[in-house]
Amino acid sequence: MEPDAEPIREYIRALLPLPRAGVEAVLEQERTTTGLQPNIGPEVGRLLALLVRLTGAQRVLEFGSSLGYSTLWLAEALQSTGGRLVTIERDPRLLERARGNLAAAGHGERVEWILGDARESVNGLSGPFDLILQDSEKALYPELLERTIALVRRRGILAADDTLFRPMGVPEKFSRPMHQYNELVFADPRLYSTILPIGDGLTLSVKVAD
Repeated sequence: MEPDAEPIREYIRALLPLPRAGVEAVLEQERTTTGLQPNIGPEVGRLLALLVRLTGAQRVLEFGSSLGYSTLWLAEALQSTGGRLVTIERDPRLLERARGNLAAAGHGERVEWILGDARESVNGLSGPFDLILQDSEKALYPELLERTIALVRRRGILAADDTLFRPMGVPEKFSRPMHQYNELVFADPRLYSTILPIGDGLTLSVKVAD
């Protein structure tokens, strides 16, 4: 018999500590702001923070900061490694609010903020990055994959959020590019990939060849 997923999720969330500073303010802002994509959630946030610590990451790239929830998880982890975060956000209002949230949490100096469309901004970046989080506009996941592979170091990690949209029944407009992204990373001999059923799905790919 399949276990009920909700008690399992509640049990895990009861154990997971949130970032020490700033996250409650971000969550409150999310509750009162319309039109936002859901944040990555504590399970994905904790895993990303673990990967930063595990790899000793010095450079991390984030696509889509929104109000700064995932940015807080990454920045706090990078404080322990002495690394830095580059984050790209296309909405100037969201970027300014995220910047304020990170500054209030004491992590403002650890983040480089880029305002712009990811399609254009990514071309001005130089690698290598140790970890790249893709959480931008869903249509961009497959479109930017080749560039992110080029930017991540060998043995570095590509993390893509929301990749189980298709089996969750999310409308095709959003789920189609996620499914395409999954097919691409699993077929690419340069990557070793898996999907974790946490949050709305997290696809992790390690770059094993150039």
